[in-house]
Amino acid sequence: MALMQELYSTPASRLDSFVAQWLQPHREWKEEVLDAVRTVEEFLRQEHFQGKHGLDQDVRVLKVIKVGSFGNGTILRSTREVELVAFLSCFHSFQEAAKHHQDVLRLIWKTMQQSHDLLDLGLEDLRVEQRVPDALVLTIQTRGTAEPITVTIVPAYRALGPSLPNSQPPLEVYVSLIEACGGPGNFSPSFSELQRNFVKHRPTKLKSLLRLVKHWYQQAHHPGSGRPHPQCGRRVQMGHRRSEGLPVPETGLLL
Repeated sequence: MALMQELYSTPASRLDSFVAQWLQPHREWKEEVLDAVRTVEEFLRQEHFQGKHGLDQDVRVLKVIKVGSFGNGTILRSTREVELVAFLSCFHSFQEAAKHHQDVLRLIWKTMQQSHDLLDLGLEDLRVEQRVPDALVLTIQTRGTAEPITVTIVPAYRALGPSLPNSQPPLEVYVSLIEACGGPGNFSPSFSELQRNFVKHRPTKLKSLLRLVKHWYQQAHHPGSGRPHPQCGRRVQMGHRRSEGLPVPETGLLL
């Protein structure tokens, strides 16, 4: 709790310095993490997955984007997790995305196990994790320091198409979303570009504020032994509980 006490004793005029000294990651470390994650992104973009069970025979990734704190520029120095959303060619509607979500996860999982580039990065602990929606999770290592990095991949329907950063989605997208009748959060990855851009292009001052809020939340609110925190979503409730005194993982937060 040392950092927490230091935050409470820091006057408002020095909060920018506090963020730079304690919360903002070093550029060299961030580049090393992103270099390892770039290998995962290249694998997804270049691989042609052979579809089955009603999928297109040639399943391709149309686009991969980083979401969460790495995507919007509010990463904390302690974070070792990167989240990716992969928009797939085989999804032509929200209904298809829901119907074939599990098939696609297994398809990517099977192909990823045979990737020499990922194996060279120490690929391990490759699994499908129950979330909303379910995701493919793996661990790789950075090239220089061999630091473990957890990468989460969520396949999604590219509902917005190749839209411009500040353009408004057509109303038809929301009509089809309502007609799909999905559960809360099931189709959220389809709108991840909007969520990312909402923060990514905001001033540095706002991003510093978000870092401070996340740091405070992680230090002050933790689930405790055997007691999942109600605001951390299904990830904690599905068995990823934390010991007393340990911070909540950043992927439990929205920003």
